[in-house]
Amino acid sequence: MIRIGELAKKANISKRTLYYYEQIELLHPTLVSENGYRYYDEHALLHLQKIMLMKSIGYTLEQIKELFQHQTNENDSWISSLNEQIKLIEQKKEELSRKQYYLRSALHTIQLKGTSGVNDLLQIIQAMNDRPLVEGIVPAQFSEDLPLTPREKSILNRLPVLGSKDKRMEEILAILQQASSMMTSSPYSPEAQVIAGHLYEKTLELFEGDNKLLDKYWELIRPANGEESIVMGMDSEFMDYIDEMISFFLKGREGGHYK
Repeated sequence: MIRIGELAKKANISKRTLYYYEQIELLHPTLVSENGYRYYDEHALLHLQKIMLMKSIGYTLEQIKELFQHQTNENDSWISSLNEQIKLIEQKKEELSRKQYYLRSALHTIQLKGTSGVNDLLQIIQAMNDRPLVEGIVPAQFSEDLPLTPREKSILNRLPVLGSKDKRMEEILAILQQASSMMTSSPYSPEAQVIAGHLYEKTLELFEGDNKLLDKYWELIRPANGEESIVMGMDSEFMDYIDEMISFFLKGREGGHYK
């Protein structure tokens, strides 16, 4: 048998922790001598190792104590308890992933529209709460009734989603931020037209060169008058401004003013 100090050193914990485990009746010394020295045998050491293992995977001391108190068949109790812990961890992972996604969505929305877009974000988050995460995002959903070919649906499903870690989202967001900052200026100004060119080329790239699908999607996400944005940050006023920028850019390109 070994004394409490040696056990604490072996387990890399403090003697105070071992005293506390004894106080809450989680781990008792094998022997307490007349002079108060505490000794632990191999069984106590194994018991402590189990406690430390369970703590490391998320069990509370109360849960560990309850498991030890109610176990009949030790293997069955451990298997059942560990399965429960795995389920709990999966739930926590889902919750954390969802929170991470919502935080990124908030960040992207504020980058694009400032804090004025937060109210839209809150409404959209409420609508997404019951939808499952897929690889850390809530993917866009497209109604089966939409006049889209299988190829078009496939392209839309590959688009980057606001709130995702997709680098393409960061790229398009940076251009949209520039466009948003220009809204007090003319969409026909040289500065606005440079942004329009970058935005058009990048979005066309995302839509894999399909101009018609790009136009179809743009109309699909356009909110009706007075309605909330379908895509966070893309309200009617902003989309109208982009329309003017892009239309003027395309006319200029057709006329040979832009390459």
